[in-house]
Amino acid sequence: MKLKTLLIVILALAVLAGGAYLLKRPGGTSASADNRVGEPLVAPALVERAARIDLSENGQTVRLRQSSPGAWINESYHDFPADFSKLSSLVGSLTSAKVERLVTQNPDRIARLEFKDTRVALADAADKPLVTLTLGKNADGGGRFVKFDDITKAYLSRVSVWLDATARNWTDTTLLTFSQDDIAGVTLTFPSGEPLTLTRTDKAAAFTTASTPAGQQVKASAVTSLLSNLASLRFTETNAPDAPEAIGAREHARTITLKTFDGKTHTVSIGRQPERVVVKPDATKPDPALPSTLAAEAAKPAPLATEPEKTGPAAVVGPLTDKVPAGPVFAFLTHSDASAPINTLMKKRAFQVGEFIFTSLPADRASLFEPVPTPPSPPPAGTKP
Repeated sequence: MKLKTLLIVILALAVLAGGAYLLKRPGGTSASADNRVGEPLVAPALVERAARIDLSENGQTVRLRQSSPGAWINESYHDFPADFSKLSSLVGSLTSAKVERLVTQNPDRIARLEFKDTRVALADAADKPLVTLTLGKNADGGGRFVKFDDITKAYLSRVSVWLDATARNWTDTTLLTFSQDDIAGVTLTFPSGEPLTLTRTDKAAAFTTASTPAGQQVKASAVTSLLSNLASLRFTETNAPDAPEAIGAREHARTITLKTFDGKTHTVSIGRQPERVVVKPDATKPDPALPSTLAAEAAKPAPLATEPEKTGPAAVVGPLTDKVPAGPVFAFLTHSDASAPINTLMKKRAFQVGEFIFTSLPADRASLFEPVPTPPSPPPAGTKP
């Protein structure tokens, strides 16, 4: 046997011997000996039985629970409806990823794979655990290390998932959704003046009103813009219903009432606490060095003769007052059907919406009308059409 051939054989035998040792040594791995390898990270059958999903990371936990077939609520955020599309994406990632191989059973090696509190846990309707999956660090060659339940084994999977443990982010933020074709009538209020009601006979007809000014017509683009902004209304944040900024917004809200062809009514009030000038907290505090009788007298609020009460951008700000900026925009909704979910949600929280929803509302009645187009002049006599 030639020397070169002998060296090749020796190296090959060494590799085989080393592999056998790794498979037999304590903490070694054997893909063929583990029934998880090649299987989905989370079996679809377990997902079908799941009625509760817990997502944990960095000390935070989000709990989602099935409230009825196909419907989930976010128990960690006021029992609001869960974002089903986001939940479906997470579950799809877990069921489509495969367990590629068993990495190690050695506790010392497992400890170096950074298994902390990043996990997803599924339970059935009786809260009986189905599976708990803990995610470790990303592997250098791609994929991520994973563990199942409390078993002392670490696996590798090509799963790509981010466990968002911020409760509000798992909430369906939809407040109102409708098709413009379904709207038969719209009533708006304005900062001053009477409300305006627009109606139409069917989805193909134009909106009209009995109070159309002479020589004008309803501005179709303005109505379309209004409905477009409300057709998929979502909240950005929530507050307690009795929060001062929410109360102030309701007091300065404008109302849009939408009536559908099937007889339902959506009422949407949108407003914000306007910019205002307030007396500074320390403005009426007496000098603590004054005798008690004088201090009590000085503490009595007195009218600011040099600073008359005003609101709005033109308000006067002096040494005893502060300007408070306008608050966030809130939307308050009701549905004519008492059992509609939105009526229940409104009792739980106050909902902030985008500022544009408020600032884009028609400023007055005149902005919803436009001049009737002048008909084209007839062609001169004898001119061929």
